[in-house]
Amino acid sequence: MACRIIAFDIWGELAHFRRFFTTSSPLTFSFPPPTTVRGIIGAILGFSKNDYIEVTNRLNIGIRLLSPVKKIRFGLNIVFTKGSGKKFEPTLFRDRKGDNKKTIRTQISAEFLKNPKYRIFVSGDDKLLDKLLEYLPFHKTEYTVSLGLSECLANFSFTGEFKAELVEETSEIHSVIPTDKVFKINIEADLKLAKERIPVFMNKRRVVQKYQDVVFDIKGKDLKGRFKNVFTIRETGENIYLFTLPS
Repeated sequence: MACRIIAFDIWGELAHFRRFFTTSSPLTFSFPPPTTVRGIIGAILGFSKNDYIEVTNRLNIGIRLLSPVKKIRFGLNIVFTKGSGKKFEPTLFRDRKGDNKKTIRTQISAEFLKNPKYRIFVSGDDKLLDKLLEYLPFHKTEYTVSLGLSECLANFSFTGEFKAELVEETSEIHSVIPTDKVFKINIEADLKLAKERIPVFMNKRRVVQKYQDVVFDIKGKDLKGRFKNVFTIRETGENIYLFTLPS
């Protein structure tokens, strides 16, 4: 089976893709999960916050790490923004908050990715792919693109449009891949494997419908071994896994 794929690189100085099980001291995934990638695509194409999930769920997503995973921590100053009527009130005047004893601001420790870079692979819906080709090659977006948080601004570049073939088994993988698609990984001296449980699909109410355990090298290196259900791009020599819509 062959499919059409569009690829683009995205990077920035900082990124934060919040792990779903963290609260007041947020941790980050090592890469943007497919749910986040769909948000990035929605920003590029100009879909509204209420519409992009349902539209982009028709797309299949692959993610490749192009830089080592480097995580740092620093404090974020948070301002209490709700007034006495539970409405938006961003001032620092206590008398406008309704409770003079309420803490107006606080500091939390947050984890960020430093100098991340990824290659995103997109396939599935030809109409959306055609629309992406009106934006990516010309470095055009409808909304500002970020890496997780709006403060983590991103840059991107178009990589190309390719044909990929589905192969039953391959000896090398260049992207993040679910653990249930791995038969064997060859352990090498400088290999640093990591496993994370990521959200793959959300419904339009932003409720995650599917999680998967994935494996990757934190240095961004390719994995060698035996892997199944992988797409091969002949032009670039890349073997990638695409997260597809559950049947």
